[in-house]
Amino acid sequence: MFMKPRAIKSLATVKSFSLNQWNKVLSLSPPRTNFGWVYILIVALALLTRLWDLDARSLHYDEILHAWYSWVYSQGSGYFHTPLTHGPFLFHAGSLSFLLLGASDFTARLIPALFGVFLVGMPYFLRNEIGKTGSAFVSIYLLISPSIVYFSRFMRNDVYMAVWALALITIMIKYQQTPKFRLLLAWAIVWALAFSTKESTFLLAGTIGLILIFQTSTHLWQWLKGNRFLSEIGPAGDLLVVLGTCSLPLWAPLVGIIQGIFGIVLVNPDPNDPRVIAGELIRSNAETGAPVGGSLYIAAFIVVVCIAFSIFIGLLWNKRLWPILAAAFSIIWLLLFTSFFTNWEGLFTGLWGSLGYWIAQQPVERASQPWYYYLLGLMVYESLALILALVGSAYLLIKHRTTFNITVIAWGILTLVLFTIAGEKMPWLLTGITLPLAIISGIVVDKILASTTPMKMRFQIYSAGLISFISIPPIFFYLILTPSPYSKWVLFLSLSFCLIGFLSLMFFVYQLKFTDKYSINSRSIFLMLTFSLICIWVLGIGINAARASFSYQSMENPKEILVYSQTGQETSYASRCINQINKERNQAIRILVDESDNFSWQWRWYLRDFDSVHYKPLNQEPQKINSYDVILMSKASEGAQRDHLSSYQIAGDLNHLWWFPNYAYGDISFAKLLKDFASSQGWQTLYNYQILRKIETPMQRSRGTVYFSEKFHDYIETCMER
Repeated sequence: MFMKPRAIKSLATVKSFSLNQWNKVLSLSPPRTNFGWVYILIVALALLTRLWDLDARSLHYDEILHAWYSWVYSQGSGYFHTPLTHGPFLFHAGSLSFLLLGASDFTARLIPALFGVFLVGMPYFLRNEIGKTGSAFVSIYLLISPSIVYFSRFMRNDVYMAVWALALITIMIKYQQTPKFRLLLAWAIVWALAFSTKESTFLLAGTIGLILIFQTSTHLWQWLKGNRFLSEIGPAGDLLVVLGTCSLPLWAPLVGIIQGIFGIVLVNPDPNDPRVIAGELIRSNAETGAPVGGSLYIAAFIVVVCIAFSIFIGLLWNKRLWPILAAAFSIIWLLLFTSFFTNWEGLFTGLWGSLGYWIAQQPVERASQPWYYYLLGLMVYESLALILALVGSAYLLIKHRTTFNITVIAWGILTLVLFTIAGEKMPWLLTGITLPLAIISGIVVDKILASTTPMKMRFQIYSAGLISFISIPPIFFYLILTPSPYSKWVLFLSLSFCLIGFLSLMFFVYQLKFTDKYSINSRSIFLMLTFSLICIWVLGIGINAARASFSYQSMENPKEILVYSQTGQETSYASRCINQINKERNQAIRILVDESDNFSWQWRWYLRDFDSVHYKPLNQEPQKINSYDVILMSKASEGAQRDHLSSYQIAGDLNHLWWFPNYAYGDISFAKLLKDFASSQGWQTLYNYQILRKIETPMQRSRGTVYFSEKFHDYIETCMER
């Protein structure tokens, strides 16, 4: 048979494919098609980094709080919202995971991890605003960001909040471009989910609300003057009205800030409030953040007034659409806070308790972190995004003042300022600060690359490969030879970058040989060094992410600022050992857990499947403990029970709980920084921590011991092994 003419033509085309055409195929210039395949690869890597070995690290102290109540909920005992543990969304999600897949450390972290994967892919929906190259850069940065990676593998609310925040920014931008009802509906739904997740939503709502007020200020003024209907205030005004009217009742406790003027208590102060301790404020026995006595009726009246005003403004804006949007917001919020109408007290704790408790907590300043805490965390983990955002914001405001760019910059600045002002500062809040910084960085990168011709871009990238190939190995192979639990990660990432550098070098040589368009000069050397520095910087970020999120295999103490307070690895090892004994012996094991020294909390989660577990304070008078098979005891209690432990053998010691030594950075001042930068000792200290994670300040920890009765002596040697 003869070949079809089309096939013959196609074959001829392949044979005549020129060198120039191959040069175009092999070039690294920005593709004209979308970046769909890039995002598929990035999301696949996100799945790997978020799910791999997800249950290997013991649950963090805060994680256990959330996992325990989620598990209790999944067992049919119900869920009752309390402001202490933030919003109910996490507990509904955790309970669902346990119901479908069973309770374990892995399933406790599974849904946050999946949200973390989704977060990495979300910049795709802003590729037209950020730029195709810039949005890919944002996704890559979120993929390797130490704070994003760590708290994506963590059962807390913050990765949820990051997804809600980026979703709201996306909806806000898209609606202003093309006003559609479905976007308004999504706007109301996401806000309901955010307010049901964490109280930091109030800071987010305040930030976005200020941006919308600024964007629609002219229209609002014309409406206030009577020259325009409320329905004609523009897309930004629509978003503002929906946000304001749906959430206004939740803001009612804000009047508690000025309660002293009227001599009433609408927000009961925290018992640890310095003013209460000093006798300047009187605290009632009521719940923290709740109204006291007759103030309950005043609080109810304020809430009713807020609801009535919201209805009035909403119907004035749009009688047809607003009831639908308000119903969507209210139903979702009500279902979550009342645990699907099984806990009507959640209506009160959600309406008043959430913000009221948060207001009462601010003077306490839990964790006692310095004002520069977030700047310190950003410099340690997110320095690339921080510096690019700081320098890039000025560049964007001068050269590219678009609505989107101004919105993201304002979002980043206000988030950092408001979180810094807030009394309580915790490492997990870095996720909310890092997110806008990463987006600003992506916009800057896109604008810079867009101003560069494809040929120059290729030359710069190939040049970067040359320098990277030369400079990276000596630097990081030195670290490989240094004893460290992170050596394998340094080795893996170094070799990866060496491979990339080698391939780039080959392309670089190819370009010089076949194009003959560029030569080595001072400008090219500068570009080579700049791109190489960024390559090494990215490598450092990746190493930081790896060692913060995955360096738990040995029983190393947590030297990461992100950790805050971590359950020792030995806790999960001991629980696995006890479970193994229980299965092999096929008989119920009697377990005694020490309640003193805050020792028992983790064990309530890890021993949840045991029926015969007893909790007693053992730091006081001697107890009758000889009838128990396993005793888990704080070191502080051993002296009181010494005479009763003679019939037991030590299976292993526990690093029950680790704390990062916050006082190691608590006295930083401008004068001290200048002194440190002027001395070799200061640079050595910086190098020791930033590169090697060596700190002179001793770690804070509480310790315990695992005791086995004599009949379990066969398990002593292997019990605490991983």
